[in-house]
Amino acid sequence: MPNLDRQCADVQQAVEDLLAESHQDLWGAIATIEFLLDQKSFLSRVQQVRKEREGRSVEILDYQPEFHADFKRLNEEWIAKYFEMEAADYQSLNHPEEKILKPGGHILMARYQGAIVGSCALIKVSDETYELAKMSVTEKVQGQGIGWRLGQAAIQKARELGTSKLFLESNTKLEPAIKLYQKLGFQRVVGSPSPYARCNIQMELNL
Repeated sequence: MPNLDRQCADVQQAVEDLLAESHQDLWGAIATIEFLLDQKSFLSRVQQVRKEREGRSVEILDYQPEFHADFKRLNEEWIAKYFEMEAADYQSLNHPEEKILKPGGHILMARYQGAIVGSCALIKVSDETYELAKMSVTEKVQGQGIGWRLGQAAIQKARELGTSKLFLESNTKLEPAIKLYQKLGFQRVVGSPSPYARCNIQMELNL
C-alpha cells in the first residue's frame, strides 16, 4: 500500500504538471460537460440537431388550388381522430377560397420530401385581428419541427397583412398543439363563444 500511495501521488503530480503546461483546465471542462449533460442528454442533443437539419428541408408554400385536396385531407385527419367534423369545418375545408381567401385570409402549406404534410390558415376577423386556424401536420412526420415552422411563417404573414392580434381556438386534449402555441407566444384568454363544440381553450398573441 505505501508503494501504491506513492505511485498515485506521482501520477497525480504528473497530471497536474501536464495540465499546467497545457494551460487548460481539463477537469473543469469535464465537470462543465457533465453538468450540461445532466441538464440535457447527449441523445436529446443529437435528436435536436437532426430535427433542425430535417427542418431546413421543409418548404412553406402559399396555398394554390391544386393543394385543396391536401388541405382538406390534413385537417379531416386530426379532427376525425380526436373529435367529430362540424358544420364550420365542412364550410372552410370544402370552400377555402370562398371562406378564407376571398375575405382577406391566407393559407400556408408545408411540403417535406416532395409531399404536402402540413397546413395553416389565417382567417380575417377584422383589420386588427386574424384567427390562426386549420393548423395540421400529418401524424407520420410530427415531432420534426414542421408545426413550429408553419406557426412562425403564419405569424410573419400576419404581420405582413398588418394585423395587430392573432387568436386561436383549440382543445386541451391536444397537448402538443397547446405547447406549440405557448412556445410561439400565445397566451390563454377568455373570448367570445366559439362556433366549435370541441373548443375549450382560446389563446391570443399580440403582434
